[in-house]
Amino acid sequence: MFANLHDLMSTAADRRLCLPALDIGGGQSDFLQGILAACEAARCPAVLLVWAPGATYLGLEACVDLVASFARRASVPVVLHLDHGKDAQTVSHALELGFTSVMFDGSEHPLDENIRRTRAMAELAHARGATIEGELGSFGQEQAAAGDSHLADPAEAGRFVAETGVDLLAPAVGNAHGFYKSPPRLRFELIERIAAATGVPLSLHGGTGIPFADVRRAGELGMRKINIASQLHRDFSQALQAAAVEGAGWHKVLRAGREAIRQRAAEIIHELGVEGLL
Repeated sequence: MFANLHDLMSTAADRRLCLPALDIGGGQSDFLQGILAACEAARCPAVLLVWAPGATYLGLEACVDLVASFARRASVPVVLHLDHGKDAQTVSHALELGFTSVMFDGSEHPLDENIRRTRAMAELAHARGATIEGELGSFGQEQAAAGDSHLADPAEAGRFVAETGVDLLAPAVGNAHGFYKSPPRLRFELIERIAAATGVPLSLHGGTGIPFADVRRAGELGMRKINIASQLHRDFSQALQAAAVEGAGWHKVLRAGREAIRQRAAEIIHELGVEGLL
């Protein structure tokens, strides 16, 4: 069954938890099945990420059809979330197709322009009963290594949320996309200040490589969703390569990739303490 992310955030907030949002490789069925198997076994909601640029692999339409076919049979709520939609056309198309949650990433624009563009997308998402996430700051590896100038400002975050009406905010708080070149250092005081200034659930991007203890602490302070993609991609690729080297048939190769995804998703769910959330 498809679910609204906003409803799940309320449950996570009550228990001060951070829900894992796991990437499905642009609509790769083995990613999808592995994640759903782990979520169903743990009685945990499935928040499925589709990275907007990666969606070209299968296409948004086919991606929705695939996920919907599994969501109808799933015993846990399923959220289909578009990650890092950077233009109105992509985000609006995803909403028309049935994505229950979207992210509009206007962070490359000045604050006023980011607010203007994000507000328009928020109005569209809410008209369709969907949840929307916005972004402030920069998550690049280069910015994360350079200092604090790229981090989100609590006052700007408060204004951004108030003027856009977003349901979630993804702030730069020392996190970065991809594999970290040096150990990540989350600014916990900043997370707490942004949570207080905005009053909405926060979303932690760049989850691969952040220690689980840090994620749990961030959850105590207001982080309600953590995106994880790069680790899953690596696990899947390594499992395929290992099975292929052993000379396994194609179906066994793909099954090995699916099992690697299931195992990693189960580990993440356990470490974040969201087992039995339903």
